[in-house]
Amino acid sequence: MTQAIISLLSGQAPICLQINENNNAAQLLKGQLSVLTGVPVQDQVLSTIGGQVLIDQALDTDASLLQLNMSVKLLGGKGGFGSMLRAQGGRMNAQKTTNFEACRDLQGRRIRTVNDAKKLQEELDAIPEREAEKREKLKRKIEDALKEREPVKHLFDDNKFLQDREEIVDEVKSAVTEAVKRQKVAHQPVASASVSLFDDDVSSDEEEEEEEEEEEEEEEEEEEEKVTKTKGKGKAK
Repeated sequence: MTQAIISLLSGQAPICLQINENNNAAQLLKGQLSVLTGVPVQDQVLSTIGGQVLIDQALDTDASLLQLNMSVKLLGGKGGFGSMLRAQGGRMNAQKTTNFEACRDLQGRRIRTVNDAKKLQEELDAIPEREAEKREKLKRKIEDALKEREPVKHLFDDNKFLQDREEIVDEVKSAVTEAVKRQKVAHQPVASASVSLFDDDVSSDEEEEEEEEEEEEEEEEEEEEKVTKTKGKGKAK
């Protein structure tokens, strides 16, 4: 007697069935599975572990254990997928690539790495040339700055502007002279008044000084008289 372990759909536990010579047909096994799982016989697909689909052939009862898989038939599409892949492949072949940096050369190095090394070497070789160019540019710049530049002569021939300029200068001069004259005329009486006031102040100061001198003389005369009187009294005694 042979035991058949049948793996069901995902999420269901496998089923173990007994197979003998009387019920060793795949169709009979599908009937038993239909009773146990409720899946119709026409929708079942039995296959071995190797992927061989069992339709109605007899099962091998010489082995003590058989492992089978049960799946369900699905409705197919209209087809044409293969032709679409072939067309896509033709379009991909038509676009030829020119970037082979991911490939390797005969020494096993990536072409990208080889190209990067060449670029780096070219940059290192070009450094002295760039430095020489910089020094040359700086030298030329210094020489240009030290050169004496010829004065640029500009010709101004706007006659109307020159005429207007002369008229404006004349008008400004005349306005300034008139303003100065007006200021002189306006300040004359003020100056005379200030002079008269100053003269009055000077005369008043002089009068005060004369009065003080007269008072001092009178005081001196009085003191002399007192002294003479005291001397006359002494002689009389």
